[in-house]
Amino acid sequence: MGTMAASFPILPMKRVSAISLLMLLVLVGCGSKAPLTEEEQAAEYGITVEKFREEKKAAARMNMGMTKHKVMIKQDE
Repeated sequence: MGTMAASFPILPMKRVSAISLLMLLVLVGCGSKAPLTEEEQAAEYGITVEKFREEKKAAARMNMGMTKHKVMIKQDE
């Protein structure tokens, strides 16, 4: 019986390094975008910060996110 390692092809070190570098760049790129502040989120929805906080609390009580909550409100109008 042969060993398991012998059955897998060995990747050249340059290729492993390139793949590692690419994965690192993707992770860094995804993590660099900061979350929106309440002010920015309120501006996205076109409401005041106070109204945004009220809506956010209401959405949390109904166990849903703000986007789904806003869609539900628009359907009721």
